[in-house]
Amino acid sequence: MILQFWLATTILLIIVSVFAAIPFLKIKKEGKQEYNTRNQLNRSLYEIRLLELERDAEQGMLSDKSKMLTELQYNLLDDIDDNQEIKKPARSKLIFLPGLFLLIVGSLALYSRVGAYEEVQHWQNTLQRYPALQRQLFKDSDTEATEQNLRDIMLGLRTNLQDNSEDPQGWLLYARLGMIFENTDLALDAISKAYSLDPKSVDIRLLYIQLSMQTGDDFLQQQAQLMLTQLLKEIPNNVDAWSMSAFMALGDKDYSRAIFSWKRLLQIVSPNTKQARILKDSINYAQKKLSILKTNRLSVPNKMNKSTLEKGHYRVKISLTKEVVVPKNGTLFVYAQAINGASMPIAAIKILKPIFPLNIEISDENSMLNDLKLSSHDQFTITARLSIDANVNNKKGQWQGRSAVVEKDQRTPVIIIINNAL
Repeated sequence: MILQFWLATTILLIIVSVFAAIPFLKIKKEGKQEYNTRNQLNRSLYEIRLLELERDAEQGMLSDKSKMLTELQYNLLDDIDDNQEIKKPARSKLIFLPGLFLLIVGSLALYSRVGAYEEVQHWQNTLQRYPALQRQLFKDSDTEATEQNLRDIMLGLRTNLQDNSEDPQGWLLYARLGMIFENTDLALDAISKAYSLDPKSVDIRLLYIQLSMQTGDDFLQQQAQLMLTQLLKEIPNNVDAWSMSAFMALGDKDYSRAIFSWKRLLQIVSPNTKQARILKDSINYAQKKLSILKTNRLSVPNKMNKSTLEKGHYRVKISLTKEVVVPKNGTLFVYAQAINGASMPIAAIKILKPIFPLNIEISDENSMLNDLKLSSHDQFTITARLSIDANVNNKKGQWQGRSAVVEKDQRTPVIIIINNAL
């Protein structure tokens, strides 16, 4: 890389030097042309004067023709000298060479001053040490990683990814290094790239979910919850996924969901271990918090605590993609439909002038028919349709989103992202 830089620098200096020399070369050429033009003019004048002498001699007006002709020839020799050196171009060359020298020295001095030479040198040294650093930090368990070593690994890895951008594990490692240095935006960009390359990787999905939850962006958080729900369905015994589900629920003060996640973890981990004891302590903590919430809810009947769900109730979180424009007087229809049954909604909610992101609950209280209850279905989906008016059948200008399959008595929130134009 350094060789390429200096080669490019040399070529640029040569190009600039050529352009700087053009005016001086032009002066030399013009001087020579001017000198040749003067010689031609003197020869023309000689020929004209020679014709005049011949004419005067024919008319008998010259007493000594040979003397006059000799004098004319001497005058021509005095005015014309083809071997005479042109002094002006020689002076131009003396000016050009110091200018070229100053150009080269000045360019190098300016680069050494403001051209980040030390940073480039450090970068090159890091690239040379990168393989050894990898072995030292990732294969030698006795080596303690210093901050500078981690930064050098990060720099070398980023350069390597520049040449090998299709390496999902490289992007995953780069995202983890970004988290170490608390650069969430960089880490999220890196893990997004890794996820696009390998969307099936469990490690990549888990880190993507974790970083998305840390952004504070409602859309990314709901997308992360949807990904986590799907991951738990695919790999129901994944310890890291259930642990993440529990802490996400704890952050939302959804203690029932946190208890459910920790109890699932207890079924997976080995009993009588330190991890099992920590899980039991966490469950006890969440149960105490839940008990306090229930007590407060009973003492204040007019306030309903949204952090807990009754049986047969489903929490629905609805968000929009950036391209969706909410109509000024729009209406949101949220309805549940059976998986293998009639297309008629089981339960439905109508919301005027919705504000997104939106959290609602749907249950048997929203059933369309008395004998068709949400609780009587083991599986169903929930659809959110955003309409420009109150007519759900008018598909003009409508946007829609649909959830994944919802299981009966599901405790995790149902995530819906409205992103499909009808």
